[in-house]
Amino acid sequence: MLFQIIFAILVMLIGIFGKVTENYNFQPLMLMFMSVMLLIIGLREYKRSQNLLWGIFYLCTSLFILFVAIEGIMIN
Repeated sequence: MLFQIIFAILVMLIGIFGKVTENYNFQPLMLMFMSVMLLIIGLREYKRSQNLLWGIFYLCTSLFILFVAIEGIMIN
């Protein structure tokens, strides 16, 4: 739970920084943190309810966001 909160705060701070300064160079980093946060949420949800559907949904979403972040890093 602590890691989830830490990653959520990091995502929020990087997003606010990018919006205020209009400098979006850190957006891939923000997406990587968001991916880790969703992975943690998926693991917690699977552990809590033993429902494989939501765990797979969060895992696939996390992997897609990670792919987009890596692609953003490679383009820049």
